[in-house]
Amino acid sequence: MRKIILALLVLLVNYTFAQEDTTSLAKDTISFEKLVQWDASAVESQGKTGTCWSFSTSSFLESELIRMKKGNHNLSEIFVARQVYVRKAENYVGRHGKAQFGEGSLGHDLLNAVDKYGIAPAEVFNGLQLNSEKHDHAELANILQAFLKAVVQNKGGKLTPVWKEAYAGLLDVYLGSYPEKFTYNDKEYTPKTFANELGITGSNYATICSYTHQPFYSKFVLDIPDNWDNGFFYNVTLDELVATTKKALTDGYTIEWDTDVSNKGFNSKKGMGITFKEEEKPDFVSVSEELEVTQELRQEYYENQTVTDDHLMHIVGLAKGTDGNEYFIVKNSWGDEKGLDNFKGHILVSESYFRLNTISIMLHKDAVTKPLQKKLGW
Repeated sequence: MRKIILALLVLLVNYTFAQEDTTSLAKDTISFEKLVQWDASAVESQGKTGTCWSFSTSSFLESELIRMKKGNHNLSEIFVARQVYVRKAENYVGRHGKAQFGEGSLGHDLLNAVDKYGIAPAEVFNGLQLNSEKHDHAELANILQAFLKAVVQNKGGKLTPVWKEAYAGLLDVYLGSYPEKFTYNDKEYTPKTFANELGITGSNYATICSYTHQPFYSKFVLDIPDNWDNGFFYNVTLDELVATTKKALTDGYTIEWDTDVSNKGFNSKKGMGITFKEEEKPDFVSVSEELEVTQELRQEYYENQTVTDDHLMHIVGLAKGTDGNEYFIVKNSWGDEKGLDNFKGHILVSESYFRLNTISIMLHKDAVTKPLQKKLGW
């Protein structure tokens, strides 16, 4: 009898602890409620490419077209990437090889390419020439780099007049040739007339950052490797950067976001981006007090290259966590398998993470408040 009673007591104690553990886990686990989430195209995968800038900015423009009541369009990320490869080659050779060349670029490079070359729908130009379902530019990027190095070495004494044609031929083989004309929705276009009809104009958009090594409210060229085309950035305070982002989202705008995802606070599988103190081990279940990110701390992380420009994504909304904090809803380009339920393919990013790791944002100028526009001289 004593053995039976003892066994029952052990079972009761184990059951009690199990109930307490489950309750604790449910209490500590963060869940999210959407505050606003604006229309965006389906999550796609950039595959094995360094074209996050094109995928994020194309997604941003697709949301812009919806906002402007221009309809739903699936724009070709690789069409723009192909044309940027052309522009980067001209820049690389023109600077005698003393320039950045690779797959990386920034959001304004896509807008510049649209202004110069136009744009095409994905159904017209998908960039998949090798009977593949996924993009892979590893071989292409290496071949382009080697080709341009050979051109720059200039062993013949002068540049051959056909190097641009030969270079374009490589792009044609791997990605497809520039479509001079195409039919879309029963209407004939060129890439430029299509861009004109959509009303995409680069001058309507601005890239905003926050650094102390340049005067606030000035316009300057940010020294990061992927800013190979010397694009201008507008400088504001960190608080203004955050406030501008939140207000734009509240008012119906989405935002292209350049950030660092190489730190321990970013986890695409868990679908979260949060800051941890150095001694903390990330668990992405319960968030303890995050770092207090000041303008000075942010500048320190930028200057010592703890925070670098390594990924661009598309901010599409705001959510409220059960921890009482607001989070940015960020559309990624790594496929729709990873992330939290109801947010597959997206990352929930805390304000602390945003304050520390943002390189820049790009948005429509109308999304910026009139007082800040005046400070920036618009």
